[in-house]
Amino acid sequence: MRDLIVSSDDVDLYVKVDGESRNPTVLLLHGFPDNHASWHHQVETLKQTFQVITFDMRGVGNSTPSAKQNAYHMDHMLADIDAVLNATVGAEGRVHLVGHDWGSVIGWSFVSTPRYAHRVISYTSMSGPHLRLMLDWARRNLISGNPKRIAQALQQGVFSWYVYLFNVPLLPELLFKQFGRSIWRALLKANGVDGEDSYLNTTQLGVEKTCLNPIELYRQNPLNPPPLPAKKSIIVPVQLIIPRADRFISHQLFEFYDEYIKTLEQHVIEGKHWAHHSHHQCFNQYLMQFIDRIERSA
Repeated sequence: MRDLIVSSDDVDLYVKVDGESRNPTVLLLHGFPDNHASWHHQVETLKQTFQVITFDMRGVGNSTPSAKQNAYHMDHMLADIDAVLNATVGAEGRVHLVGHDWGSVIGWSFVSTPRYAHRVISYTSMSGPHLRLMLDWARRNLISGNPKRIAQALQQGVFSWYVYLFNVPLLPELLFKQFGRSIWRALLKANGVDGEDSYLNTTQLGVEKTCLNPIELYRQNPLNPPPLPAKKSIIVPVQLIIPRADRFISHQLFEFYDEYIKTLEQHVIEGKHWAHHSHHQCFNQYLMQFIDRIERSA
């Protein structure tokens, strides 16, 4: 295992590399409110067969925040991934990309943007949609005239209650500063992280370093989302893992993804939002089998 500090624009990104460089490389993108350590169940298994890269996204954990306006817009998040790849696998290096929550949201933009998509061999996504496809799904349902479909769109609106909260000025920051560790632990334990998991052993300061800055993801991206991909334009093979009991992301959001993705397979896990913790053996098995098939077909 080695630690790196990778510069991207005006931020320094904390990066961990596990496993042997001669093996295929897997890059894991964490979500919110998480840091690189959220993937520890995956790293311990994957590093036996792969080179595994994790990093704290800008403003999270051991990575520094940006002083620029709009610093958490998607364009900057994609450039950060590219910088990490350049530093770890070289300018021509390619990886198997994996994302959860916001890491998944960002990963979708990475594989649907021609400037970056060529760097990805395969993409595994869980609990995070492409922002524009999510909005397009809601639009389709709301104008369908079908009461059931309209109800589905409204239900996802309810599931997304936290997005509205994070757009209230100052209130989320106040809550995290006053009650952050308690809120964070309770949220994760209720949604798939075992109460004895070492990941929960953090301080109030650690929670603040994980949560406060990336609140801006919710303020700078949903109202200024990336463009809608063209039909069948995502040529990277995609594996979509859906936790059946996810309380934040409805499985219905992914209804039309086969219109945009050339090669798509889907699996359901009987878990909640942090299913890569609660069902890590199942998640790891799906991931390794998918990557192995891609590697053997190359």
